[in-house]
Amino acid sequence: MDSRLTVLTAFPPAAGIDNEEYYKESQQHAKRVRELLRDNAQWIRESADDILKHVNPAVCSLSYLMILEYLLQASGWTSQQAHERLSSYLTEFFLQFDARQIRCKGSIWSDVLKEVYNEHSLFPASVAVEVGTAALLRLDPSGSILTSHHCNLVELAYSTGNVGPVLPLIQKPIIYMPAKGMSTTQPLCDMSLPPPAYINPDSQLTDGLTSFAVLQYDFLCGLCFTERRMWQQASDAFERCVTYPTRDGGCSKVMTEAYNKWILVGLLLTGKPPALPETTSQAAKKIFATQGKPYKLFAQAFKANTAGDLVREFEVINAELLPNEGNVELAKLVLAHYQRWQIINLRNVYTNVSLDKIRERTQSAETGGPLPSVEAVDQLLQSMIADGSLQGVIERPTDGSPAYLTFLSAPTQGLSEVEFSAKVNKVAQGIKALEPIIEATNKRLASNREYISHTVKRQFDAAREHKLGLQSAGGGFEESPFHIEEEEDLMSGIPAH
Repeated sequence: MDSRLTVLTAFPPAAGIDNEEYYKESQQHAKRVRELLRDNAQWIRESADDILKHVNPAVCSLSYLMILEYLLQASGWTSQQAHERLSSYLTEFFLQFDARQIRCKGSIWSDVLKEVYNEHSLFPASVAVEVGTAALLRLDPSGSILTSHHCNLVELAYSTGNVGPVLPLIQKPIIYMPAKGMSTTQPLCDMSLPPPAYINPDSQLTDGLTSFAVLQYDFLCGLCFTERRMWQQASDAFERCVTYPTRDGGCSKVMTEAYNKWILVGLLLTGKPPALPETTSQAAKKIFATQGKPYKLFAQAFKANTAGDLVREFEVINAELLPNEGNVELAKLVLAHYQRWQIINLRNVYTNVSLDKIRERTQSAETGGPLPSVEAVDQLLQSMIADGSLQGVIERPTDGSPAYLTFLSAPTQGLSEVEFSAKVNKVAQGIKALEPIIEATNKRLASNREYISHTVKRQFDAAREHKLGLQSAGGGFEESPFHIEEEEDLMSGIPAH
């Protein structure tokens, strides 16, 4: 074997080495590979195909990655044929790289990953999103920390109509945000580290994120889920935008757009207007109450027994708001679901109900009146039963009596001792899995000045409300055990003047 190939395959070391020694050797190996690439540039360019056949990306990931980085910049690899070969190598690498090695050279991994999804990518958008998603989940299978790559990928996925491939990534619950100064004294290759300890701007596995980038990510996730009609996930994403904390107590345009979509998605999800969470800021509530009023009125009309009010409110917001905010199709879908929710809510009154009575008791918001025939009701019920939105069955008596709908109760099955034990164990495992997340979160919050200030401010507000309540009741009160100047902006640490 060529001695140069021996250099490329010299890492990783044999098993049994500790994390500190592993990390030290990874840096030494990267230095040797860098020197080899510099001193053998022509060999690399002309023999790259043969070289990469000998360097297994799943085993010698660090060497393979550094070769890819070199080829992406090499002058001899600019032809269409070379690009096709290089895209194949990139795909092979990102689908099977060793995450432990990559932690040791985060900057190179990030730079090469950006070449997969940037505007000059070698890949079509559908493949770029799929490869990028696979790479991020390989780096962090929990998907619990948001990275700059997440933000770029979800924007590419939505803007190019390739939502499907990114769903495995954006369905992961985000627990951590990357922050500078979170570097650990432990080697980054320690596989027991929580994600924020090795995925942060210091390790260069992600760039820093602005508040707007985080807000925009949730908004785009909501749009992706809406496109796929995943109403619960869409509602959750838009709600995160609606309740997004702001340093100045304001409310951005993205938040108001998310609020309007959250209202519409909430109607589709639950059949009633959603209630703002308690965590929504007072400033945001005031802005939503004014700028979102047309949507709120539309949502209130959804509760009416007749479709006329809903149709009129639709005409009001469709005159200008819906087209400008891209909500026309979503609002039309709400109209289409009005009668569906009327039918579903009949289960609160009836155990079974004739199709003729369903026609009398419900209306279509698309036409403003009842369905034209019992046959049309039958077809609507069958479609609702087929898509799972209606738990029921259409009974057709053999004696010629009118058909009727029987609502089915949700299946309730008693658990055996073994099944109950398995369920308890599953819950216990879930709780145990949260322990390292809680520990890491507590450590981060304990050293976060803004969080401490925010917590103290909340305690102050609660104490002040309690004090005012006692005063209004004519009772006595004790002074708060802490003192804060009311004019101080606690989230920034700068006094407001």
